[in-house]
Formats: sequence, C-alpha cells, structure tokens
Amino acid sequence: MKRDKFKKMRLQLETLKPAKADDCTLLLQGLTMETSETSNFSMGSVEQKKRELKNGILAVEMEARGIRTDDRRLAHLKTGKQAEILDYNYFKSRMPEMVITDIQAEVFDFRNNRAVPFVVKRLEFSFGNGKKVDMTGKMSVLSLDRLAS
Repeated sequence: MKRDKFKKMRLQLETLKPAKADDCTLLLQGLTMETSETSNFSMGSVEQKKRELKNGILAVEMEARGIRTDDRRLAHLKTGKQAEILDYNYFKSRMPEMVITDIQAEVFDFRNNRAVPFVVKRLEFSFGNGKKVDMTGKMSVLSLDRLAS
C-alpha cells in the first residue's frame, strides 16, 4: 500500500441563514473537478465530525473517505487500485490548472422542508503521508454562487 494515497476529504461550511442544528443534516454526494478534462469524484463514507450553532449560524465540519472517480482511464481498475492512483501526486500535479466546478452537497432543514444556503470555509484533501492539498481557493465562482443561493 502506498503511503501517499488519499486518506480523507475535510469540508467545513457555514449556513448563510439561521438554522437549528438538530433540524439539519449535511448531505454530500461528491464533487466535480476540471483540468484538461472533467472528472467526477464520489466518496465512500461521510461522517460529520463537528457541529456548532452560533447566533443561528450552523457550522459543520465533515470528513469523507474512500474516493472514487468516473474517469474512463481509471474506470477499469478496482476501487483499491484507484485509491492508490488517486494519491498526493495525482492531485498536486494537477493543482495549477484544477478548478472545482461543482460540489454536490446540501444542508437540508427537514423540519422546514428546505435547503439551507451555505458557504464553504475550507475544502482539503489529506493523504497517508501526512501531506495535505488545500482546494479551498480552487472552487469556481459559479459553484460557490449555487451553494450560497
């Protein structure tokens, strides 16, 4: 097993409208990144690590593990092999041209049956070798506007 393989994705966000922590849940399906081609990534397991409610604004931190992609060049490989190919060097080498064009996430208030707009405060990938790739500044304005509306 490679030491620099993908370990987890960390996402921190804050709601833009007041919400009650007990009434909301964070749903994460995956994200889309573009370089010279588009790749969709999904996560195997998602766990909420921390929830804070301050002045009605909900702050959530979550971790996702088990990255997968629909990239045709990798699709024929098993998930375990993809985890080794989607390593620190894979993401770091694509950083200069990489843009996150979509985050399939939603904060849902099930008491009021509505989606709550939010802003992403941090998006970070961590790897087995202890290195991290900060993706926060790589999100497109269009995708940030969609999450905030």
